[in-house]
Order: sequence, then C-alpha cells, then structure tokens
Amino acid sequence: MQEKSETVGPMKKISLKYTAGSTEKSNDIISAPEPMEFIFGLGADGLTPFEYELEGKAQGDKLSLFIHRHRVLETFGHLLSKMGKLPIDAASFYLNLEIAGIGEVEQRELVRALAATTACGGDCDCGCGGH
Repeated sequence: MQEKSETVGPMKKISLKYTAGSTEKSNDIISAPEPMEFIFGLGADGLTPFEYELEGKAQGDKLSLFIHRHRVLETFGHLLSKMGKLPIDAASFYLNLEIAGIGEVEQRELVRALAATTACGGDCDCGCGGH
C-alpha cells in the first residue's frame, strides 16, 4: 500500500492556485490561475472556514468552494489579505482550487507571519477586522 503524501495541517506552508467561475466546472470569472501562499493555522480566532475545507488535503488535490459575496470575510478571515484577485462584484462564485504545494515552515517565516498578524490595528480597511 502506498503511503499518502503530506497533507494540509497546522504550521504547514500551503501554496495554492485558484480560478473562479460562475459554475463549479468553469473559470469564466478568473481564468488565469492566481497563486496564494500562507501558513496554515495561524489565525488568532482559530481556523477559518476556508482552512477547514483544506485540512487533510494533499498536494495535487482539487476542490471547488461556493462563495457568496456577503460571506467572503467570514470565509477567509485573516487570509483575505493573501488573496490576489477575488470576484467581489459577483453575487456568488465558485473558487476552484488546486493545492500546489505543502511544505515545512522555516522559523524566520513563522516569526514574520506571526508579526504580521499583530501589525494591523484595525483601521487599515483591509477586511481583517483588527486581527
């Protein structure tokens, strides 16, 4: 039996590629894959709904998430600032993801990421809610 590759979990560096579409199988809203990279599990309020969807997945796994415009901040939380493009003008959309990489976090990356989580005072208008 072949062992399953490393999976998304706490303190792992996660690299994603995503597109967006009006249906689960389309990429008519964001057609060119957008990159996203973050350290899993660093949120002050615990895992975001987005992170829960990724937990336990392996490199190469693909998934599609239905996102309603009014739930974007709730879904991504502190990770919203890591997203490049998002179709916030659409009433709803499917975010089509591929897990491009899962890696170990270097200590300096972890320190930098933790510092960034406390850098915002909430007046930045970044959508972090002061986190």
